[in-house]
Amino acid sequence: DLASREAELHDAIMDDCAGRGWLFFHGSMAARTHRTEGEPDFIILGDGGRVFLVECKAAKGKLSPAQLAVHRHAAKLGHTIAVVRTLAEFRAFVDGTEAEGNAKGKP
Repeated sequence: DLASREAELHDAIMDDCAGRGWLFFHGSMAARTHRTEGEPDFIILGDGGRVFLVECKAAKGKLSPAQLAVHRHAAKLGHTIAVVRTLAEFRAFVDGTEAEGNAKGKP
């Protein structure tokens, strides 16, 4: 199902970040957390002072209205919240090799 595929993507991203020695902040998918509504799934502190904002979605998952609002506000401030549907899209985003329109915050 979609939820389990999204959970697998979360796990893969956490493993990838750990393997790179990066620090990440991530809310549990199992229960509602006390995070800001619309907040991206991951806030990642990478090497070289890089910060990545990442929203995971299953193949056909869509952003909620709150998520869309956060993405738009972040964009106005010059930040990109990447929407990724696969580990390959995540890696392309953080490695700076994504194709135009792919993993660029486009729902």
